[in-house]
Amino acid sequence: MTQRAAFWNAVATLVALGLIFFFVDPAGRAPDGARFLARQHPALVHLPIGFLLFAGLLALSRRWRKDEQPGGVEQAALLLGGWAGVAAAAAGSWLVQMGGYPTDVLFWHRAFGFVIPLAPAGILLLSLENFGRGLRTAAWSLLAASLLIGGHKGGEMTHGKQFSGEYAPALLQPILGEAPSLDTRFDLSSPDSSTVYETIVAPIFGAKCTSCHGEGRRKGGLDLTTAEAIGTHETDTEDDPLITWGAPDASLLIQRVMLPVEHRRAMPPLPESKPLSHADVELLRWWVDSESGFDGTVAAADMPGSIRSILQAYGMGEIKTGVFALNLSEPDTATVAALNTPGMRLTRVAVDQPFLDLACDTASCLRIDGLEDVAPNVISLDLSGTDLSDDDLALLERFPHLTSMDASRTALNGTGLGALSDLAFLTRLNLYGTQVDDAALDILTDFPALEAVYLWETNVSDEGVARLRDALPDAEINDGRS
Repeated sequence: MTQRAAFWNAVATLVALGLIFFFVDPAGRAPDGARFLARQHPALVHLPIGFLLFAGLLALSRRWRKDEQPGGVEQAALLLGGWAGVAAAAAGSWLVQMGGYPTDVLFWHRAFGFVIPLAPAGILLLSLENFGRGLRTAAWSLLAASLLIGGHKGGEMTHGKQFSGEYAPALLQPILGEAPSLDTRFDLSSPDSSTVYETIVAPIFGAKCTSCHGEGRRKGGLDLTTAEAIGTHETDTEDDPLITWGAPDASLLIQRVMLPVEHRRAMPPLPESKPLSHADVELLRWWVDSESGFDGTVAAADMPGSIRSILQAYGMGEIKTGVFALNLSEPDTATVAALNTPGMRLTRVAVDQPFLDLACDTASCLRIDGLEDVAPNVISLDLSGTDLSDDDLALLERFPHLTSMDASRTALNGTGLGALSDLAFLTRLNLYGTQVDDAALDILTDFPALEAVYLWETNVSDEGVARLRDALPDAEINDGRS
């Protein structure tokens, strides 16, 4: 090839790319005649790669021989690679008009796609015009970077962000996209307020599913990017709903991710993405089985030991619920010491926690001055065997975080139990050896937080206990008889 031919080749390449860039509007509609060519973009895009890699090998061989001028075969490879790149750019531009691609990644893929045909034209011109080796090396470096980055962006655009970097060596992962580490993949720092969907399920979908089932690209009409899209999705048959809460094996979502990788319906399909790990599949099964939906929190979900182990590997610490999840101020140590008098004992639940146990020998301790200063820290109250009466129960409103109360062997008859209805954290109530009856049990039916009620040697009947058990099905109602 002559210097003149190389010059006009570069001009023709620039003009062709300019026409494609300015006359094929990415937001327009591809004409019917161009749609066939558009669909050939995946095939056409490999032609320039092959030609240009071949030309690069010939150039390296020539450099090793210290030959400055490219031979005829190398020139032909550069020429064919450049114009194959023009054809791929045209097909890709029309394919863009057909929609379904993320715009941010598309911009860079398209930009490098236009650089790729220009680079070999420039290399030919620089080589035949006898420009310095530095310029030719820069042109080859630009071509190599464009092929690498443009190809990476193409894979990311069609197969997801981790497609190119999923199996990359550690040296390249920071550039191509490093997989999240175990302790940063899920934000499990606030399990009592974080939902299972937002904290665990959405990140799994984002890493493995939404590149094909997401906004702008919804294969099978399925969008897994938002709770609203998932909740409103309708499958083709009523026999295979996407999600059947409480029945993971009957949920199409779970069925597809559990299929063998070689199955044609397995999700995500090979080679587009690496299959879900066993841990991810188990987490999705747990999400469906626990019926957490889109609002259930991690802490509130029924969590088997296997799931707890998986989440602990991802950085989840101890799950604090109820009063233990509150951020209470430390009780004043001087006040606690002053209140510890004969007949009244205040002790720490644990050294590193702000909660207190209160034990009294008489009900009068509830009226002691200064107790209101530490009352919010009291979570356990022991008044067993004291002169506690139903009228005294109104004094317990100053203990808003009370979780456990022992009123056994007192003179209570239950008429004052309604005063405890505002104690939102009260889970354990011991009424053993009191005079409470069925009327008192009817009051307790309005205490949904109760987890245990002890009624040995009281005046309750089997019928009253049965009504309380029906009202509080998850609570332990122990009357000493059944």
